Amino acid sequence: MRNLRLLVLVPLLITASACSSDQPADSAVIGCDLGGVVDGPLQIATTVAPITSIVANIAGNTTTAITGIVPEGTNSHTFEPKPSDAATLETADVIFINGLVLEEPTKELALANLKDGATICELGTEILPESAYIYDFSFPLEGGKPNPHLWTNPPMAKEYAAIVRDVLVRRDPNNASTYESNYEAFAAKVDALKSAAGL
Repeated sequence: MRNLRLLVLVPLLITASACSSDQPADSAVIGCDLGGVVDGPLQIATTVAPITSIVANIAGNTTTAITGIVPEGTNSHTFEPKPSDAATLETADVIFINGLVLEEPTKELALANLKDGATICELGTEILPESAYIYDFSFPLEGGKPNPHLWTNPPMAKEYAAIVRDVLVRRDPNNASTYESNYEAFAAKVDALKSAAGL
């Protein structure tokens, strides 16, 4: 029951509040700590709806432009990006994905269309080392793909949001105070819901 409540808690909050490749070139563009200051409004692409919502919560009312690739309600495990999604990915300064082998076709398309200076931030891969991968009946160990839905766990959702905050602050320091305050508000909502649920 405790695990079920964790699975339900954070998606409700997010809705209400709005495997790396072995190719050497990938290491130059995949990493949440990469990239410098962007001249002009940040252009951000995201994959699944929960990540899009977390990023939108942290960006708030800044001029940061956020475009989600995977439509809400779509099965992210089987989603195949359209050729037109390449146009979105090739204009992005930062692409936030979950990682943990959740959205490989979109990641591959992003790698093929990254502009100079753009980076890919794999939130799930960033916070969860391989030694802590979670396997269950839906994601068996023998399948080789861990459960990627870390955002359903409140502490991990906060970690996602903290990484997003740090990336946005580094790439767009002029709006640092807004990103910081928006993160604090998001974290407080997660803590309140967690407390109300008795977790």
